[in-house]
Amino acid sequence: VGWLVSSYCSALGVISTVGSQISLFSMTVLSITRFYRISQRLSIPGPVNKKSCVMVAFIVAFIVGLSIVIAVIPLMPSFEETFNNALYLPDINFLRGFVTKNSFKQTLISYYGRIRLEVSSLSWNSIKLLISEMFTERYGGVSHQVLGFYGNDPVCLFKFFVSSGDPQIIYSWFLLGLNFLCFGIISLSYVAVFFITSISSSSLSQGATGNLVRNRNSRLQQKISIIILTDFLCWVPFIIISFLHTIGTIDASPWYALLSILILPINSVINPLLYDDTIGKILSKTLRKSRRHATVEIRTSNRMLTTELTSAISPPSPHVIRESEH
Repeated sequence: VGWLVSSYCSALGVISTVGSQISLFSMTVLSITRFYRISQRLSIPGPVNKKSCVMVAFIVAFIVGLSIVIAVIPLMPSFEETFNNALYLPDINFLRGFVTKNSFKQTLISYYGRIRLEVSSLSWNSIKLLISEMFTERYGGVSHQVLGFYGNDPVCLFKFFVSSGDPQIIYSWFLLGLNFLCFGIISLSYVAVFFITSISSSSLSQGATGNLVRNRNSRLQQKISIIILTDFLCWVPFIIISFLHTIGTIDASPWYALLSILILPINSVINPLLYDDTIGKILSKTLRKSRRHATVEIRTSNRMLTTELTSAISPPSPHVIRESEH
């Protein structure tokens, strides 16, 4: 309980959300940029000058800022009516665990029976005020902690699995829709790049230059296929499960930790490796060094073995025979 209402849980949720959104937004911008430059027959990467550096800095700042805003909005006090899930009252024995607005209803009506209360329409501030007035100085007052947006699960991640009556459904589905839009842009951009490179390869003549360009386009098409496949396997099943959970067809709550920890980070971890050839070059260089080292060791071992076998089967020299007779 203490972990779910702690600032560490909220901080973990913000960090994971910011990282995931930065990765997805960056991949979207890169896919649009690659499609534009290839369709315009421009070089990739483009020229480095003051204008391009300012543009890149602006885009990076916008992506980071937007990601931070998306992650921090659920923690803003102005939106507590939407994103606060419950209160934790450790000093009150008869209100154990997390108490939602509906759970407060009977308690408040029993105490304030002389007035008619619509607890569901009360704000969290009003509920906290009414609860505090129930306990005088004789009891030392009452403390409370808020179960926030990221405390919905022990993994403290963004709350994508919401029910139809959840006030957070609009925000959760807004982000799901935005992420699905990014997935669509990435897919369409790379499908277009795939066809452009295919047409370019088919129009090339035979020769060293033509074969070089065709090989490069072939590698690019393979990379495109992997990017689209990983994005599809990441977001489409997750969105379908979220939708089925929202309409009440299935209860996907027990799967949330598994899906959020193993499935969603595919984009954040794999896509940068697919976009950047640096990792591949390092692995290829390391593999070549390992092969050369293994080849040298094998040749050295063969040479030593050949020398030993030659010494073993060669007849002794006449000088050694005469010495042995004496």
